[in-house]
Amino acid sequence: MKLIPYFTLVLLMLMLYMLSGTLTRSEGVLFELPERGSGDGAATELVALVLPHGQDAFVFFDDARYVIGDESQLAKLGEQLAERAYKTNYKTLLVLADRRVHAGDLLKLGSVARTSGLEKILFAARRQEHAE
Repeated sequence: MKLIPYFTLVLLMLMLYMLSGTLTRSEGVLFELPERGSGDGAATELVALVLPHGQDAFVFFDDARYVIGDESQLAKLGEQLAERAYKTNYKTLLVLADRRVHAGDLLKLGSVARTSGLEKILFAARRQEHAE
């Protein structure tokens, strides 16, 4: 008779544990960030420049411009990335982005790069001594 509240508590905690696992999982792109201050770079031949323009962001890759907000252009960018990734030994994309570019646009670019067969994405920033 005295065990019923403890049994109920254990069941309630088990249910909360199971719910927390399903509620915190979502699809996305996982970035493994280096430790701060590490100057490690990656060899790459694939470079994309991302610049904001009004509400959209433009990606410049291989002398072509793609709009991140347009799904058909993102598909073309994915095809171009897959083609270039197939031809090179380096499966790393170097992304040079303006700090005004929305994080959601960078995540879309990361998702396209991942589905294109690239293994790593390197976000680069200007070093402080070269910043103006």
